[in-house]
Amino acid sequence: MAKKPFYRRSVLKNGTVLVTQHADSFKSLAIGVWVKGGSRHETPAQAGMAHFLEHMMFKGTGKRSSLDIARDVDLVGGDFNAMTTREYTCFHLTLPYKEVDFGLELLTDILKDSRFDPVELERERMVVLQEFAMVEESPEEWVHEVLFEKAFGTHPLGRPILGTVNVLKSFDREDVRRYFQQHYFSKNIVITMAGDLDHATVVRKLNRMLGDFRGVRRPLPKSALRRPRFQPGVHLIRRDTDQAHVAIACESYPINHKQRIAAFLLNAFLGGNMSSALFQEIREKRGYAYTVYSSLSPFTDTGLLGMYFATNPKQVPECMALLREQVNKMMAGPLDEKDLKIAKNSVKSAVLMGADSMETRMYTLAKSELFYERQVSEEELSEMIEKVTALDIWRVARELFGRDRWLIVALGELKKKDLTQKFFSSRSTRKSHAS
Repeated sequence: MAKKPFYRRSVLKNGTVLVTQHADSFKSLAIGVWVKGGSRHETPAQAGMAHFLEHMMFKGTGKRSSLDIARDVDLVGGDFNAMTTREYTCFHLTLPYKEVDFGLELLTDILKDSRFDPVELERERMVVLQEFAMVEESPEEWVHEVLFEKAFGTHPLGRPILGTVNVLKSFDREDVRRYFQQHYFSKNIVITMAGDLDHATVVRKLNRMLGDFRGVRRPLPKSALRRPRFQPGVHLIRRDTDQAHVAIACESYPINHKQRIAAFLLNAFLGGNMSSALFQEIREKRGYAYTVYSSLSPFTDTGLLGMYFATNPKQVPECMALLREQVNKMMAGPLDEKDLKIAKNSVKSAVLMGADSMETRMYTLAKSELFYERQVSEEELSEMIEKVTALDIWRVARELFGRDRWLIVALGELKKKDLTQKFFSSRSTRKSHAS
């Protein structure tokens, strides 16, 4: 007997994709509206428009003011938010499962009837300018913004999601409407839901609510479709700060690459948890940093594997030497069984514990629909993680790190030799994890 699918997928009459997961033992419900448009899909003259439009979708419809939207959500005890990334924009609403009708009506209302009021637009422009200032005054955020800019250069992936101040100050209501029409059309949207719901009922209601919401596909900027080229180098941002903030990255795999699971496990071992190599060597054993970690940022056609730490400027050379030591160890030989088990259990537990959150399930449904072309259950993903071997992770480390093409961006009172001397002076070692 065939196993019953854990999800349901339908294409609405207007072409919008709906994916749901039924979970009758949970009292919360999560709904996400995902638009296949992020900062990558902007022209230089639109830089920051995806993010600004996300803000404007909360600023009133034909029947709701911005205050009405906030109060209506609070009245049912919900949480309504949004995010813009480099490749998509998401509006997500979590609320009690009995309020599903309200949730669907609110989200379709802002999709179909957002007003983009000129007064609200000017006010929100001021809010986003404050957001710019906030990022620039956060060294950790700022060094990562510059990391992406230097990694991808003039490619749209290299632009900040917030855009630029000059562009933000230049556009008007018609520019916002034009961008909306370019990206917010029915076949460019995915809706995902997780909770105690009935798929057929949701399909029927959304067909009624979104029946007249269609729009036409418009060509994307050619630059958005071009594969980015990773650009290694060393860049200093001189700023008088108590700590130096250092971000290092190499090119990694696209989001749907066959080695993506092994890359996630490599990242988990390197700097993804409290027992990770970087956390133990830099923070726990030596006390050089409070914040140290690694991260994986995959996109449709490329990716970055990054490392970050913040420390006293005098300790930067030693931290760079420790980073190089861990990179060399990863290339020297496979992880031992204990380290492999820790990495696997770290990633698997994140997957399984995420299943307790309807919001996480809703996100997972969307990511699978947008990027993986099929849905993968928590159980199947855990099995995929378990099948990865220490040799698989070693091969990934040798491929990613073996190119020795590194991008280093640092903020603080430093010299380039603080970043390069010890990092590039010992490029290989034969010491294995198992020794």
